[in-house]
Amino acid sequence: MRRTITFIALFIASILHLTAQDLLVKRSGEQMKVSVLEVTKESIKYVRYKTKAPLYTLPTSDIEYIEYADGARDTFTNTTVPTPAVAQPQQVQSGDYDLYDIGSYYNKNGVEGIVIATTDGGRHGTIISLDEGDCAWSTIERKNLKSCGCTDRIDGRQNMIALEKFIADNNLSWSDFPAAKWCRDKGEGWYLPALTEIWHLGTIVNGGSRQKPRREVRKQYNALLKECGGKALNALMYYYSSTEAEDFRNATYSHCSPDMPHTGEGSKNDRLFVRAFYRF
Repeated sequence: MRRTITFIALFIASILHLTAQDLLVKRSGEQMKVSVLEVTKESIKYVRYKTKAPLYTLPTSDIEYIEYADGARDTFTNTTVPTPAVAQPQQVQSGDYDLYDIGSYYNKNGVEGIVIATTDGGRHGTIISLDEGDCAWSTIERKNLKSCGCTDRIDGRQNMIALEKFIADNNLSWSDFPAAKWCRDKGEGWYLPALTEIWHLGTIVNGGSRQKPRREVRKQYNALLKECGGKALNALMYYYSSTEAEDFRNATYSHCSPDMPHTGEGSKNDRLFVRAFYRF
């Protein structure tokens, strides 16, 4: 009987673990929803979220951090981030598309920014805007605030979709949400980043690790932003994310300093800095 109970308990525990959503963020900036099964100094083993197979193995040298379903986080240090420099992207021999490195200047079809993450070998990635805003997340009185459904911690674009629906359903306007509007007004494709995205920005500009920050890298990023006609990142102030807090009257934020804590939350009515993100 005891063996039967033990087996049932283990079976339920395994099912709960496989349905738990962990967030795996690679050094390239790629983010994946997974269920982590094993972590060692050399590698991690995981399955895709809501699957039982196949089992994947990834070296820890490719991973920036893992955020588990319970909020705990494992960060893997010793990241090497390229020194930012104004340069044309590397052109592949076929001439069909460009390849970009983290820290390079992106200027294509009227879209400008600095690359902070890449996928597909540099063919695709994420850029931040050269300039920044200073505004509230929402101007609606705190007592009248409601949940907008902006709960995605990984992809700010999903929060923008949720916010657009909330605005339409409640006869509101984008002017009621200045931070998102500031990003949206930059043109199609620009968005207010999710919490993990803005956290990733702070890690990248500190040289790839907040445990062992390289302040000279942040200086080089700010020099590049200014050289491209933009504004330096502020290491002392918070930047809004599009992710609402559990208390929906608050919004989450992060900063570009190595100091703890790296994320937080505050009233949606507060004015904070805003950087727009764009996926290419």
